[in-house]
Amino acid sequence: MTQTIWFSEHSLRLRADVRPDGSITTQRSTVRGMSVERHLGDGFTEHRFADGDGLLATGCGGPTAQAADTLREVQDRPVFEVTAQHRDTLTTIAAETGADLVLGVAQQQVAAGDPDHVRSTHRFVATLLLTLTGADGTTHSQSIRWNPTDDPTTVVAAAMRTAVQMRGRLDMPSAEDPPPDADLVLLPGFAGAFFHEIVGHPMEADVVASGTSYLGERLGHRVAPPWLTVIDGGHMAAGGYRSAFDDEGADCVTTRLIDRGVTGRPMNDLALALRLNTTRTGHGRRQSYRHPAIPRMTHTAAVVEPGVEVEEPAGDWIAPRGLRLDMMNIASGAFVFHAPISVLHRADGTTARLGPLRIVGDGTSALAKLRPYAHQVAGYLRATGGCGKLGQYPVLVSFANAGFRLPAGSVGIRAVADA
Repeated sequence: MTQTIWFSEHSLRLRADVRPDGSITTQRSTVRGMSVERHLGDGFTEHRFADGDGLLATGCGGPTAQAADTLREVQDRPVFEVTAQHRDTLTTIAAETGADLVLGVAQQQVAAGDPDHVRSTHRFVATLLLTLTGADGTTHSQSIRWNPTDDPTTVVAAAMRTAVQMRGRLDMPSAEDPPPDADLVLLPGFAGAFFHEIVGHPMEADVVASGTSYLGERLGHRVAPPWLTVIDGGHMAAGGYRSAFDDEGADCVTTRLIDRGVTGRPMNDLALALRLNTTRTGHGRRQSYRHPAIPRMTHTAAVVEPGVEVEEPAGDWIAPRGLRLDMMNIASGAFVFHAPISVLHRADGTTARLGPLRIVGDGTSALAKLRPYAHQVAGYLRATGGCGKLGQYPVLVSFANAGFRLPAGSVGIRAVADA
């Protein structure tokens, strides 16, 4: 049976670059329109879109009057504006920290559902990215979250604390090369992208169904220690990407991609749920109304199960501050990550700053060799970025992770020239 899905939005992506001298440059883009998708079976989908509400007049799978009103209403909702007070807050932070700032705002006024039942929501994320430069020219960046409706002193204080920590790392003595026998420690809140790439993308249902996922071929099998769980769901993040339902109107549910070490359930959209004869997980997402919904991550969290005893490294260990993917082969699990700045913790208690590192390994081996380091879970996101897939970029995602340790030899760690 053909199923029809309506989607409507008024969305904003904003970036404001703020310099310590008080100058501000702003880039702003908005979209307002609708789409309708007819699911024809066996994964085939017909997608139509139009700016504004003109699609309602075409008679294509027409929604009820109440649903049509909801679809129109979200397009009339206002989106975020940078006020004079916001500008004062941003210039104060830049001046007092000496950092280059990037304010990122991602906002969606959205309605989605079938012709008889459309519901609406408001999604909003704002972040501040601070970038500082050390005496030797090394740059260090870190993102903090911002709620524009909070007391301005709250975000100023958070930015000051973050800048002090960043300066401390930049002022560390530098070490030219990583020790060959050092563990790699993935600190809470600084390695969400690692699990996004090596677990998340391989567990999207279209990738699994294609037969090209190294995890997809091991559904229901143990791939990691029994204390590791990786979950994804748009409703989970307190300060990240958050939504009760996806861009097809399906409830976002907590999906256990790795369930206590065992490969769990893939994330799907309506087309893949129909094709695989399963229930929807609320992961049908799109860059905008101009794009069809496809299975996408939302908020991915890697956690250590309660009650598990955590372990400290016995010798030297390296803590990367942020990881960026250079290469991922979803079929084999092979990966290369780039760490722009890391801290070397020596067994004698001293620390040093490492330059850019390349971290090379494969998902099968890395997942199997993980050790628990900390139960604390912290999140991370950048509202100016996002995830790319099948030509749709950027789609906002957020991350969270507990602390994990990869013992020496689990992955290759190499110093590289800063490109």
